[in-house]
Amino acid sequence: MRLNFTLIVRLLALPTLLLPFFYITGIMKVEFNFVVERTVGVYSPTPETHQQNGTSNTESLSVEYNLMEDTYGRKWDKDRAASMHLSSNDCTMDYANANKLQQDHPCVIQLIRRDYLHPPASKSLAYQMDHPESIDPSDGQSKAILKILQNKRRGFFIEAGGFDGEFLSNTLFMERSLQWSGLLIEADKKAYSKLLKRNRKAFSSPACLSTKPYPMQVIYNGSISSGSFVIDQDENDRHAPNDGAESAATFSDSEDIYTVQCFPLYSLLLAVGRTHVDYFGLDVEGSEHKILKTIPWHKVYMQTLTVEWNHTPEGEAAITQLMEDNNFIKFGLFSMPYSREVVYVQDFLYGYRIFGDPVA
Repeated sequence: MRLNFTLIVRLLALPTLLLPFFYITGIMKVEFNFVVERTVGVYSPTPETHQQNGTSNTESLSVEYNLMEDTYGRKWDKDRAASMHLSSNDCTMDYANANKLQQDHPCVIQLIRRDYLHPPASKSLAYQMDHPESIDPSDGQSKAILKILQNKRRGFFIEAGGFDGEFLSNTLFMERSLQWSGLLIEADKKAYSKLLKRNRKAFSSPACLSTKPYPMQVIYNGSISSGSFVIDQDENDRHAPNDGAESAATFSDSEDIYTVQCFPLYSLLLAVGRTHVDYFGLDVEGSEHKILKTIPWHKVYMQTLTVEWNHTPEGEAAITQLMEDNNFIKFGLFSMPYSREVVYVQDFLYGYRIFGDPVA
């Protein structure tokens, strides 16, 4: 039997010729999977949590965010969650606060939707503004963000605090002129009452953002116009909400100082059904760093943020370190008549860098 020498050479060379193809395909697959995970907020693959003797082995899961998967495993049954994890009769705000229920606990989401979330006003209703001639009442934030986002239309925002929905609003121009939707969060009773009358085309909530990864009540001082703040049990730190509801539960409300219900931001996002956010404006007079620490960044995608930093005890450097640790870039600082804020942008090149050769 004669062998064709040319054919043998070609067969021997075939694996070498195919190596570049497999290499390029492998790189493309890794990068594509990473981009998909970052966009939809999928958690990086980890070993499954297994239930053993009534306790969960959560060594492979982060517990700092207080999520259902931390307790029940990543395959906890969402469809049967109400009956499995808490009866409907037990789902009360007092129970959720006292037991520090998980950020994504079905009871917490149910309570927000039922009692702490107002839907957007109908598009047929006209805006009711004190100064309708003011096209953009923000202090410069919306111009900066829209320049970064190239005047994006139909985006989604979060604004905390939303104040009265008009004065110094970072998002009114986005909503009114570029058809954005979003979520306005404002704990001040007087300001929120005015906000509801504006007919904003966004969800709104009269809650405050929790500084812990669970719902809680705090005592709120609303006596200082646009500079309202949370009172701590420790009078030396006016910015930090009390841990739990004990003092808030026994406090007697007055017109300006009263108890307010707080929820983690992630809980509110789940309640409105959005985890992709184009812009998050955070200005809550001092609790910014603590609030940002509660966010499970592997579950959400935020493209841009502005964060007021000059009232935070931790300072701007700590906020920036936290954001950089979660794949954001500090875009810059700006100081305006009413604001001293830092701008962060999602590091969209992160996915390309982590698969490159390590830096020597």
